[in-house]
Amino acid sequence: MIAFVAASPSIDRLHIVEALRPGEIHRPERVVAVPGGKALNAARAAHALGADVHAIALLGGHIGRWVADALEDEGVTCDAVAGPGETRICVSVSDGGALTEFYEPGPELRPEHWAALEAAAAEVAARASWVGVAGSLPPGAPADGPARLLRVAREAGARVALDVSGEALRLGLAAGPDFVKINTHEAEELGVGSAEALRERGGADAAAITHGTDGMELATSDGVFRAAPPRLGSYPVGSGDSALGGFLAALDGGASWPEALDRAVEAASANAQVPGAGRLG
Repeated sequence: MIAFVAASPSIDRLHIVEALRPGEIHRPERVVAVPGGKALNAARAAHALGADVHAIALLGGHIGRWVADALEDEGVTCDAVAGPGETRICVSVSDGGALTEFYEPGPELRPEHWAALEAAAAEVAARASWVGVAGSLPPGAPADGPARLLRVAREAGARVALDVSGEALRLGLAAGPDFVKINTHEAEELGVGSAEALRERGGADAAAITHGTDGMELATSDGVFRAAPPRLGSYPVGSGDSALGGFLAALDGGASWPEALDRAVEAASANAQVPGAGRLG
């Protein structure tokens, strides 16, 4: 079983319009809403690939209940950890070109909220093969929150995959994840130029960098592997998250690292073909 921990989940709403015109009323041709944030997108993708997946998410209010119910409807079981206020909503607008995106901040946490998330993660990690720690941190969360979740999961016996950014990434790498996956921009911010440099920086068994339409690279103790760019699509948001889901679904099923890289590329490509991050068709 794969567990994914979401400290700052959301409802992700995609509005598809004929044209985006600032200052005007828009009536979308289509609206797609899914439980969102990196961890939940990855969870949805891994489930779509046949993995046994469980989510642990900080959820609050009516929106939080919608997120938990929607995950369950899609076949992803969820521990809904009580969070403050209302879970956030993020909106993306597509008119066929580059997306225009609006990401709400999450409600501010108190220490007891984070403690409850760690406790839930520890309980689930005890029966998981992998725990994916992914996504942004809400206001009030400790900067070393992902590192703390990593240690909690490892103490419970699970291997840990990390997909975060900024200071949380630096602190998380210091805690020694088993696998780390980031994108080109995050690698540049970190000052690493290759997947092998990233692997050495974190002492991980494996490290991957996604380069969008330029493909992916994966570094392991057996060498560096590169994958061709994924198929282009109209809905690239969530493709990196789907790649994480693809990696872990393959590894949980006993695949080798090169085979997991192929599965990650397939998941990223499938994600880009349909609206709704983490949906693979």
